[in-house]
Amino acid sequence: MIDEKGRIFGKVSIVDLAILLVVVALVFAYLYRDRAADVSSEARTIEVKVVCPNVYPGVENNLQVGDTLVASGALTAVKITEMQVEQANWVAPDDAGQMVLSKNPFRKDIFLTLETTTSQVSPAEITFAGQKIRAGKEDFFVNTQKVTLESTVISILVEP
Repeated sequence: MIDEKGRIFGKVSIVDLAILLVVVALVFAYLYRDRAADVSSEARTIEVKVVCPNVYPGVENNLQVGDTLVASGALTAVKITEMQVEQANWVAPDDAGQMVLSKNPFRKDIFLTLETTTSQVSPAEITFAGQKIRAGKEDFFVNTQKVTLESTVISILVEP
């Protein structure tokens, strides 16, 4: 099967065959690289609700309804459509050692509704303001021109 010169059936070198297989695999990978993503080309409206917990007082004054989020040093199409500021929820032990939920009179929780129209929606993931999002994600960053806040994604609504 392999002769003294390392050729298969006396015609094809094993090294040549290996190089040919690598080239075919690279061409196949290049042609089918975007098939798994299956990103829709039609724009869809996405509404994301987030909470920015335990924010120092005064920071909320740097956010306004209508502010645009920033990603990679550029403005995105994501806007703040609703904003609600409440005293922060705080968990602390009582005299018996039980954890008790109370309100912190100093810190604030900022609840935001963010909205955009995008085609970056696939069956596997949603890209929103330059970040991949899922409900429960605790490291979604709300970046505007004036403020950066770490938040938790509460809910995602994708309109058809």
